Amino acid sequence: MAIAVELKSIYKHFVMNSKSSLLKNLIQKKHSTKRINALTGIDLKIESGEVVGIIGRNGAGKSTLLQIICKTLSPTSGEICVNGKIGALLELGSSFHPDFTGIENIYLTASVMGLHKKKIDKCLSQITDFADIDDFIELPLRTYSTGMSMRLAFAIATSTSPDILVIDEALSVGDQEFSQKSFNRIMELKDLGTTILFCSHSTYQVEALCNRVLWLEKGKIVKIGMTKDVIAAYNEDLEFSSYKKQKEQIDERKGFEDGNTNIDKIHFFKNNEQIKCHTRLLSRHDSLKMKIWFKSIKAKPTLAITIRKKSGEIVGSAGSHNDKIEFLEINDQKFFEINFPEIPLLKGNYYVDISLFCEHGINTLDFAKGVFTFRVIQDDLEQGVVHLNHSWRTKPK
Repeated sequence: MAIAVELKSIYKHFVMNSKSSLLKNLIQKKHSTKRINALTGIDLKIESGEVVGIIGRNGAGKSTLLQIICKTLSPTSGEICVNGKIGALLELGSSFHPDFTGIENIYLTASVMGLHKKKIDKCLSQITDFADIDDFIELPLRTYSTGMSMRLAFAIATSTSPDILVIDEALSVGDQEFSQKSFNRIMELKDLGTTILFCSHSTYQVEALCNRVLWLEKGKIVKIGMTKDVIAAYNEDLEFSSYKKQKEQIDERKGFEDGNTNIDKIHFFKNNEQIKCHTRLLSRHDSLKMKIWFKSIKAKPTLAITIRKKSGEIVGSAGSHNDKIEFLEINDQKFFEINFPEIPLLKGNYYVDISLFCEHGINTLDFAKGVFTFRVIQDDLEQGVVHLNHSWRTKPK
């Protein structure tokens, strides 16, 4: 298949001078600068007709990479090859002139894209109809709102039959109606075989639109591959970072490790097969079972299971006291068993806390925090933390 974009060992460095550095340079007659590595050793091939998502935290190098592909920014070193005409939405209206009217900016921007006047004349009505900014099209751009500028920029980029469409967070601006209209246009271009590079903080949009995803971090490629796999790894990393920031001590277990405890042992089972203290579960498919043994104590204990996201937020719990369940006793062993069939949690990383209470479910006899961790994966685009059982009706009664 033909290659639309190819990058070979792309590096991009920026040299920064603060005001204090400039003053010191003048006084001390020394040259002091700070170099920022925006991109480091980027190798990338994008085939014609691919829809590639680009994700990463702020400052990861996403916009720099797209500007280099669009050739509005030159790399410090490396080779770049782009085959085809690019339609780009980078910084909103970056090629616009504030004193030109909307019509004049259409001709200006489209000519920068490499279109001749005859081609722009043919596209003009399509651009103005799609932008739908009424009489403002004859007014200077400085009178436009940000949303209106975005409408015009998007209309130009997508109405001029680009071979490659580059979108950098542009769809986060504007009303819901235009956002839907924009996505419909993107899907039309996708169906026509247009190569699309789509950068967004909305992993849902990326997952719904893209065939492959590139994950950038600190100017380097962390992972590139199938959308579902890369998005899952990225979300896991985000959640883990959030967990680290809150300095949660998940591995703390009061007395459980040294045996000085009322909880004796805990076993975990995935689909009835015993597993270690970490596993991967398929949402709404795999089951999770726990067996908790405890020492003989005078009180009639109750048990509580709490499932948390790595951020510490509780997503669900179950308690034997609340459910009016008593412990089991088999072969002189006392234990609780709890089963979560077809676990309804959606994709993410979770951990389990286990607490042993008195018979009234109030006084804590023992607990094990972060005793089990698991990652939930899924095969669909459903969003949130938990699946809500539901049904659809398509015919009236």
